[in-house]
Amino acid sequence: MPAGNLDEALAIKGLKRFLADREMEGKLTPKPLTPPPRPEKVAIVGAGPAGLSCAYYLGRQGIKATIFEAQEGPGGMAAYGIPSYRLPRSVIAHETARVEALGAVIRYNTKIGRDITLEDLAGQGYKAVFVGAGAPGPTRMNCKGEDQGYENFMPGVDFLARAARGEKPLNGNRVAVVGGGNVAMDCVRTARRLGFTDVNLIYRRTEAEMPADALEIKEAREEGVHFHMLMAPIEVQADADGKVSGLKCLRMELGEPDKSGRRRPVPIEGSEFVMACDAVIPAIGQACAVDQFLPQAVVSEWNTLVADKTTGQTNLPHIFGGGDCATGPDILIRALAAGKNGAKSIVRYLDTGDCTPGPEDLMETLTENPALFETDPPLPYPGVTRQEEAPVLAPETRVQSFDEVESGLSPARARQEANRCLRCYRILMAAL
Repeated sequence: MPAGNLDEALAIKGLKRFLADREMEGKLTPKPLTPPPRPEKVAIVGAGPAGLSCAYYLGRQGIKATIFEAQEGPGGMAAYGIPSYRLPRSVIAHETARVEALGAVIRYNTKIGRDITLEDLAGQGYKAVFVGAGAPGPTRMNCKGEDQGYENFMPGVDFLARAARGEKPLNGNRVAVVGGGNVAMDCVRTARRLGFTDVNLIYRRTEAEMPADALEIKEAREEGVHFHMLMAPIEVQADADGKVSGLKCLRMELGEPDKSGRRRPVPIEGSEFVMACDAVIPAIGQACAVDQFLPQAVVSEWNTLVADKTTGQTNLPHIFGGGDCATGPDILIRALAAGKNGAKSIVRYLDTGDCTPGPEDLMETLTENPALFETDPPLPYPGVTRQEEAPVLAPETRVQSFDEVESGLSPARARQEANRCLRCYRILMAAL
């Protein structure tokens, strides 16, 4: 049931984490899966969430996939984009080990299109390819000075990747981060942990239009990040030595809604000003780059993979894909789902040569339609229950390191939260 129809949504993420934590802490090993081995070879591009998920579910069917990963380690943006205070590296290592236990082989530092091509894979006997290459590139601000190579200017995805490797890629005390999404939140919060004392977020709309998670915004404020709304950069400035010295901005006001449904920011003439700063980090979006190794027949005008939303199959029958490289930057759980669906479709393709969605696929699509639910159902009990919240470190403590901020639910609180479940599938089946 859509969140808010009856009371606060169930903390599904928190409950799943509780179970996963208990498994890891108790060093519990899931019952080994021993599916009959299959001879078919399947290649996966990228060891990010989509690629690892695909390899896992292929392994459950007896197919030992080979993953080609450009980086030196697994996780993709989950490892090199999401800071460890949100997603500890030990969790990524644990999940990767489970994938490898099912037979997957990961070839690191191997970039498709540079070190090996799709033609090479076909020649080596791979019968299907799943593309989970993510959206690793930065989006331009289209303002003066961003292409000058100034010292202490760095796109957000590069800043986060280098910080994930233990570096402090930028220097100074005052930094300006441009953007309003979760990547921008990760950048400002990482900058605080790397020692920047004056961290500023610049966004061209108001906080009401920011796409970042509300919790990320709240925790960034608690950690001392300064928010500057209705401002847009027009020039990155540098001193005589080529070091960033400031960011020239325009003040904005909101006009009519644009295609996204949000009110369009409109410049206020004559409102230019310069924010002095030691470093600038643009974090306004991520770009896909599948055009670097895929045929144009399966690449959109935005350089994303064109694949069926249900099956992940492209118009080249042996090529499948999903995750950020197909949808553009999105939440991690959708990339995991894309990998799972891709594996199911690949098995179907290898078995029959056909990927027509089955009844179970159509049912999943049908249940995503909120129109099936009553918008004003009678409450089954008086009052409203609140979602259990996991404990978090105090702001003054968490900015001192990259230790995980959220500790997870206790057994008692997890049981309390689970008891709030209304078993909405019953309501769904009644509606059908």
